[in-house]
Amino acid sequence: MERVKKRIFHYKNEYVKNVELVHYDSATNRRYRLDIELKNGDNEKAVQLMMINPSKANEEISDNTLNRIIKYVSLNNGAGILQDIGKIIITNLYVVCETYPEKVDEYISVKSLDFVKGIDSDGKYNNDTIIEMANKEAQLIIIAWGKGYIFDYDKRIQEVFSLMKNKEMYLMEDLTQEGYPRHPRTWAYSWKLKRYNIQG
Repeated sequence: MERVKKRIFHYKNEYVKNVELVHYDSATNRRYRLDIELKNGDNEKAVQLMMINPSKANEEISDNTLNRIIKYVSLNNGAGILQDIGKIIITNLYVVCETYPEKVDEYISVKSLDFVKGIDSDGKYNNDTIIEMANKEAQLIIIAWGKGYIFDYDKRIQEVFSLMKNKEMYLMEDLTQEGYPRHPRTWAYSWKLKRYNIQG
């Protein structure tokens, strides 16, 4: 039986000026931060996108989700909430590179929960510290992790919210029926960002 070739996505030259893999531990295949500079907008003004976990995207190869984010920000940075934004900072709740988020849970049993969150004591980087640094650099944060099938998922979300106190946060349209911010793979380019206030 012939194997189906997986589609390879590339960054769109019309939108992207430069991509930098800021924090990546090649020994453990964990990505902590990816920066995307846009051709239009001010590269000193950044939006931070908080998602569930990284895919295999790097400086050379993109994915469908990143391309959708890049296009959305580029189409909307002429005015409004994203005005003049010229850089997208990608961070995640979890740092293991896995195309299918539901497989992230498997890493917890093999490694540990802290390994998956990227805050293990013997790790090269600390994900929570990196998230806090990105918070300070970004003008606003878009939460976009969607629903996750990962051990202690809601607890991890609360941990990350504690790192974002007093920051201007947005989500796309509204929460899903399950109560999570919409993942970018579901975004429509006509949708609007709305202010989000931490519950509870």
